[in-house]
Amino acid sequence: MSDSKPFAPAGTPARWVRPRPVLVERVELECTIDLDRQRVEGTVVHVCAPQPHGQHRVLELDQHDLEIGAVAVDGVPVRASVSAGRVAVPLPALGERFRVAIAFAAQAPPKGLFFIAADPAHRRVAMAWTQGAIEDHSYWFPCLDDPNGLSTFRVAIRHRSAVQAIANGERISRTDQGDGWTTTVYEQAKPHVLYLLNVVVGDLVAVEDPRSPVPTTHWLPRGHEAGGFDLFRATGFAIDWLGRFIGVPYAWGRYGHVVVHGFTWGGMENTTLTTITDRVVMTAEDQQREDVDADSLVVHELVHQWFGDLLTMKGWSDIWLNESFATYLEARGTAAWRANAFGRNEADELALELWRNREAWLEEDRSRYRRALVTNRWADPEELFDRVSYEKGSLVLHHLCQVLGEPAFRAAVQLYTTRHAHGLVETADWRQAIEDATGEPCDAFFDQWVYRAGHPVLKVTHRHDPARKQLIVEIEQTQAGGDDDQAFRLPTVLASSAGSQPVVLRKAKEFLVISMDVAPTWVALDPAGELPAGWEESGDAGELLARLAARGGDHPCATAGRARAAVALGKKLANPAIIAGLSGRLSDPAEADLVRSECAAALGELREPAARAALVAALPGCAQPRIRRAIAGALAKPVRDPAEAAALADTLVSAADAEPSRWVAGELLAARAALEHPGATPVLRARLSQSSWQQRLRVAVVRGLGHSGEPAAADDAVNLIADVAQTDGVRSAAITAAATLGARHHLLRDRVRRAIEPHLDSGSLQLRMTAAKALGSLKDPAARGALGARLDREPFGNVRRVIRESVESLGQAAAATTALAAAEKRIAELETARKKLELRLEAVEKRLGG
Repeated sequence: MSDSKPFAPAGTPARWVRPRPVLVERVELECTIDLDRQRVEGTVVHVCAPQPHGQHRVLELDQHDLEIGAVAVDGVPVRASVSAGRVAVPLPALGERFRVAIAFAAQAPPKGLFFIAADPAHRRVAMAWTQGAIEDHSYWFPCLDDPNGLSTFRVAIRHRSAVQAIANGERISRTDQGDGWTTTVYEQAKPHVLYLLNVVVGDLVAVEDPRSPVPTTHWLPRGHEAGGFDLFRATGFAIDWLGRFIGVPYAWGRYGHVVVHGFTWGGMENTTLTTITDRVVMTAEDQQREDVDADSLVVHELVHQWFGDLLTMKGWSDIWLNESFATYLEARGTAAWRANAFGRNEADELALELWRNREAWLEEDRSRYRRALVTNRWADPEELFDRVSYEKGSLVLHHLCQVLGEPAFRAAVQLYTTRHAHGLVETADWRQAIEDATGEPCDAFFDQWVYRAGHPVLKVTHRHDPARKQLIVEIEQTQAGGDDDQAFRLPTVLASSAGSQPVVLRKAKEFLVISMDVAPTWVALDPAGELPAGWEESGDAGELLARLAARGGDHPCATAGRARAAVALGKKLANPAIIAGLSGRLSDPAEADLVRSECAAALGELREPAARAALVAALPGCAQPRIRRAIAGALAKPVRDPAEAAALADTLVSAADAEPSRWVAGELLAARAALEHPGATPVLRARLSQSSWQQRLRVAVVRGLGHSGEPAAADDAVNLIADVAQTDGVRSAAITAAATLGARHHLLRDRVRRAIEPHLDSGSLQLRMTAAKALGSLKDPAARGALGARLDREPFGNVRRVIRESVESLGQAAAATTALAAAEKRIAELETARKKLELRLEAVEKRLGG
């Protein structure tokens, strides 16, 4: 059974799709966006059609603290009623169509429309950008702010002539008014949901992309445009590949990206114009030196142009229809891109992407909560944008693809997409499309994987009977606790050095008997990693080494199965054969990145001098920075022997100083700190000023300060927290490092808490989120007041959840402290009573002796 907390606390009400009294067929928005005043004002017209048989005489639109001006219906002024969260517009007798016009204004709204001030020190230009998801456009203009409806759009933006204004769709005109202001008009003729509306104003430079099969323009802040062509290099390939895989061509007239400062997410799939964070801006030189790219992000957001934009979930409870599809096809498309562009093995690349998805989801499952893919019980819709909706859902889709077979799966995807194009969908629509395309019923699959929380955890043991010439395999679903009703139905593959065969698991524990003359050297269930499952790997070291080495031959083991063998070897008692086997795979440049990375991690987990020596020896021979980063991470563990720690510390610092990749250098310095060998703080402090791409070296060094355990490092962390010249990434790392040190050294807690608490009110979502989480890990109950106060005014649901989790964690820490204090008090009382009893006994003995 799992110790995971429930996703929704008891008593959380169910959320249902919001009724729509009218259809908003078109939104016509005219606004002035003033970057200097950080103000927007204008008029929005909602062109509406009544629902058949509708009886509504009031239209309630969403608005949050807006200045509402004149309101008219079909040009006739009406008196609207404004209340918290709503503006209610009285409607006359309704005809076929009517137009509701509302004048509005907002001053630096907290959500929906974000104003960014120019900051030359951080290479930022002044700009304003919108973010409609989740339901945030109503913070800057009145609207029906819900995904349950589609509209076409016309957006006219009045802005300073020196800057650009862009929006979804096609630019119709740009008119200089002669007074320093310009009006730019965009038209989106194909309908989509409101939250995909995108408006950006700022000093932007266009980079045209001739590699794309559709007209494509990438917009970047002035000063960053040099990297635009290489940053979005996968765009053209992905548009073409996705159209072929899905069986439906790209549906919109054009495409592009706009890079903005201070974005709240990594990317946002606004129709025809995806917003991208400036945290991924890089040049071709950065890509080469640091072994980094934004390809997977580019592919992910492009997938959304089909799943999320062309088809949109009707309500947030079905968000997996957007995000799981995007994450799965991101993995498929990124693997295909790497194979096409760089000649890598596509199967290995896909295995790597799916492995990362699995690890991210299972970590959330272990550390935070467990939930079903589809649930309508949540406090804030932002909470649903988690590892379940993204990573777990991607693995469920991959498993479905293997169960159906790729041709049938793609036929179902094509039918689903064409049937519901430019429409709203729910989970039942996807299931019905599968059944119609394949003839296969999917009720059991959806009940098991979509509507049920949890996952199988598999343990496989086996033995060979030479007398009967049989292989006996025992497979247990340990999460079931022996209850067949809790077991998953799992079609998969059992592989060994003698071959493979399909199997279907149905029970909590079952046995397979396979004719086999000679004992196999290795056995693996689901070697390709196609099950959304956890694993309790068994087998002796010899078998695991044989599986790890089975890369070729007549019966090779797939990449994921060999990576699992590496993980299992890292949990064994170290011996020369294990170290040699892991280091051999790590050092082989022809080996898959996934296996090499897991071999490095396994060597680190062995925590033996010989294993650490093997990691150090492998470092210079690894050409790829990503593998060197994995080695550095594997070395980032305490070393008990002072002499070995001292020597390794010197080696890591020397390697960092000679390292061409500044990111790898930072990870090596962080590893030196994690040794917990004295003297880390001055070594890291001396290198804090070194610059790197997105300050990755500095972030790693600051993280190392936290892991050093040295109280002196708190000075550096606290100073960096307050240093506004640092990037949000560096300051976030400093907040986390300070909390780590404060949790370890009680005398630092008050100082650290006071340094972190002000950032609960930061204008940066990243800093607020990090501060809220760090205060929970600090375990200082005094932080509950600041967290509670922020909870009442925090506008973002995902931050509110982190605050609630931290408050709960602090409550548990306070209760534990109270219980400990009570226990200590009781012990003291008992000790006092014992001493009194001894004195009385001594007195009695004296009387008796006298």
